[in-house]
Amino acid sequence: MPTTIQLNRDLNGLLNAIAETLDIPDELFEDAVEKYQELGAFLIEHDDAQGRREPEVYAQGSFRLGTMIRAITDNDEYDIDLVYERDLQKESTTQHDLKAEAGANLRQYVRSKKTEDDAPELSEKQRCWRLQYPTPFHMDVLPAIPDPDGGPSSILITDKDLRLWQHSNPIGYAEWFKQRMLIRFMQKRAALAASIQASIEDVPEWRVKTPLQRAVQILKRHRDINFQQDEDDKPASIIITTLAGHAYENQDDLQEALVAIVDRMPKFIQRRDGVYWVPNPVNLEENFADRWAEHPQRATKFFNWLARVRADLETAARGMSLDDVAAALRPIFGESLLSEASARSGAIVAASSSSRELAVPKLADYRHCQAPQWPVRAYFKAAVKGTVHKEPLQQRRLWNLTSRPVPKQFGLRFEVTTNVPQPYEVRWQVVNTGRAALDAGSLRGGFESGQSTDGRVRWESTLYRGTHWIEAFIIKDGTCVARSGRTYVRIA
Repeated sequence: MPTTIQLNRDLNGLLNAIAETLDIPDELFEDAVEKYQELGAFLIEHDDAQGRREPEVYAQGSFRLGTMIRAITDNDEYDIDLVYERDLQKESTTQHDLKAEAGANLRQYVRSKKTEDDAPELSEKQRCWRLQYPTPFHMDVLPAIPDPDGGPSSILITDKDLRLWQHSNPIGYAEWFKQRMLIRFMQKRAALAASIQASIEDVPEWRVKTPLQRAVQILKRHRDINFQQDEDDKPASIIITTLAGHAYENQDDLQEALVAIVDRMPKFIQRRDGVYWVPNPVNLEENFADRWAEHPQRATKFFNWLARVRADLETAARGMSLDDVAAALRPIFGESLLSEASARSGAIVAASSSSRELAVPKLADYRHCQAPQWPVRAYFKAAVKGTVHKEPLQQRRLWNLTSRPVPKQFGLRFEVTTNVPQPYEVRWQVVNTGRAALDAGSLRGGFESGQSTDGRVRWESTLYRGTHWIEAFIIKDGTCVARSGRTYVRIA
C-alpha cells in the first residue's frame, strides 16, 4: 500500500499535470501573440501616418496574468483581451468619438486582411470591439486613454451604456498579481533556465508557472464544470484571481497552496454597510463584487462553491490509492482531461468503466517511441507550429492545429522555427498510438527527415484515430542542441 507521503506526492503531481493540461496549446498561444502584435504594429503605423502620437496595444486579463485555461469543449472559443490606448487627453475627445475612431481604424485593419484565409470579422460590444477569427478564437479590443487622476498606468475606458468615463488599470493589476508570487516566480524561472542551460532573461515569462497561477487555473476549471448550467451566477474570474492572490502565501507545493488559498479566500471579502466588497487591489474604491448587491444569490453560490472545492480537495487527499485519488478528481475535471493529465505526470490510473474506450492511451502504449539517437544538450530553442489542410501538400490552410480533433484523411503541415545558427539538421519524430494504428501494423516512433530543402517542414496525413504527437530535433555537430517538445494531434 502506498504511504501517505507517496500519495500526497502523487496527488500534487496529478494536480500539477491537470493544470499543465489546462494550458492553451503553445501553438495557439504563439498564434494569438502573433496576431495581436501584428494588429498593434498596424495601429501604430496607421496613427503615425496620420501624424498622431503612437498608441500602445497590450494584453490584459488572464492572457497577461498567465491564468488562461483551454476551453471545456472543442466548440468553445478562446478569447484575448487587448487594450488600445491612445495618447490623448480627456478634454480632447469623448467616449463616443474615441470608440468610433478605434472602430474605423480596426475596419481598415480588417480590410487589409480580407484576402487571407484567417481574416477576422469586426463587431461592436458594450465596451470594446471584437475581432472574430475563423478559428475558435477572438480578440476583444478595448479603446482607452491615459487617466490623469490615476497612477502611471491608469486608463480611462469607454462604455456605451454609461455617461462617465470608467477607470481601469490592467497593467497595475498584473504587477500586483506578479508581486504576490514573485519569490516563486523568480525561483522557477531560474530553475527552468538552468535546466535548458540558458540565461534567465532568455526564458519567456509566460513559460513560467507558479503555484498561484496553477491554483487559479484549477479553481477556474472547477468553477466552469460546476456552473455549466448556471452561467449567469458563475463566479467572476477577476474575483477568484484577486482573492487567490491575497490568500497565497508563497507555498511551493500546489496541493498545499490550493488548500490554503481556498481556506483563506473568504477572509479577504469585506462587508461595507452590509454590502459585500472585493476591492480592486490597485483601486480600492472599485468593487469587483458590486453586482452581488443586485443579485444576492451570487454571493451565496460563491461561498457554496468554495465549500465544494474544499470538500473535493479533502476527498482526494483521503484516497488510499492513486485510483482513489483519480476517482475523486474525475467528476471535477472529466475523464478526458484526467487521462491526459495522468499520462503527463507518469501516473497510470484506471479509467472509469463508462469511458475506457475514450481515454487517452496510457504510457504503456508509447513503448515503441525511440529514445534520441544523439546526446541532448538543449542550448537553443525550437518550436513547432501545425496547420490543418484538406490533404497533404495542399497549401490552403483550413485552421491552425489546436486540441480540436482533426478528421481522418486530412493533411497536416508542421514547421519548426529555431534560433540555432546554420548549419544544422532537422529530424522529426512521429509517434502514433492507439488501437487503430496498432491493428494496422503502423505504429511509428522513429526519426525521419523533413520534406523541405532545409528539413524544417514536414507533412503528414491523419490516418488513425487516437492521440499522437510529433517533435522536432535540431542536430548540430552530432548533438541535439534544441528540441521542440511534443505537439499533440487528436484524430477523430
